[in-house]
Amino acid sequence: MEDLIKIPSRFYWDHYERDLESPKVIKETKSHLWIRKDDEHLSELYSDADYYAIPYIDTRPGDYLWGIVVSARATVKALEKAVPSLNKEGKSNE
Repeated sequence: MEDLIKIPSRFYWDHYERDLESPKVIKETKSHLWIRKDDEHLSELYSDADYYAIPYIDTRPGDYLWGIVVSARATVKALEKAVPSLNKEGKSNE
């Protein structure tokens, strides 16, 4: 399973439900999904997650969007760790 990336499910399903191109889910649990590192739609998922992960999105715990933002941030972190070339801005992966 080295070629798979474990990501949180919440942001992925929000992305998918907006009819955006999404990586194929290989394995699924209640809170996580596994997708392939070489999926052709990985960069679109990353771009969308990176947009929602920006620090100045006006939301707070309890808001609907809060869960999406937190999940997007975790998605970005997982994708950048697994595929460093996605990180085009030179942000730290730590």
